[in-house]
Amino acid sequence: MVTRETETASRGSFAARLRQFRSQNGLYLSIAHAVDEAILRVRSALVASSLGNPRGFRLGHGWRILGATQIRVGSEFEAGAHLWLEAIGRPDAGLGARIAVGDRVTVGDSVRISALNSVAIGSDVLMGSRIYIADHNHGSYSGAEQSDPAISPHRRALRGEHVAIGDRVWIGEGVIVLAGARIGSGSIVGANSVVTGVIPENSIAAGAPARVLKKFDSSTNRWERSTGGS
Repeated sequence: MVTRETETASRGSFAARLRQFRSQNGLYLSIAHAVDEAILRVRSALVASSLGNPRGFRLGHGWRILGATQIRVGSEFEAGAHLWLEAIGRPDAGLGARIAVGDRVTVGDSVRISALNSVAIGSDVLMGSRIYIADHNHGSYSGAEQSDPAISPHRRALRGEHVAIGDRVWIGEGVIVLAGARIGSGSIVGANSVVTGVIPENSIAAGAPARVLKKFDSSTNRWERSTGGS
């Protein structure tokens, strides 16, 4: 039977062992951390050299970058773990994929940006984690030539439409930005939203699909509720 006294003693014993471990292994942990940081800096520098040598470039662990020659990143770019950038245009098909990122952009963990034609991101942009941005779809589902469901999705022709994100945009956790989306400068996109159309500048939008909830009124310096819901 575990009494309150034995439980307290057990907790005290664990805390004592933890303090002992820290005192005995503190130097080792410090060295390991320093080595890990040094490796990250070296790897970041190597990646930066293929992306136009931006100043202050820093990546977390587990990144994946495809088509680096068609990707350009501005200065002071910082990303968390598992960043995925891919420019997937096929030169033989005349698709010049390009990802262009401005200065002082910070993104969280597990952010994926994929471009068939063009994804442009402005400066001073902040993104949360688990964000997906793509300018293309597998197949076409409107217009004259639409995809046959009898064809496997991964065999359907990719269809792309430019994506643009302005300056000073804040994109929350878990947001998805799809082909043809436009997010105006100064805007905010709420967590777990899906952006499929145009969000005007200086707006707050949320939902699936995202709708404008508020707009900034420069005459009152306040975010006023939107009556149009556009």
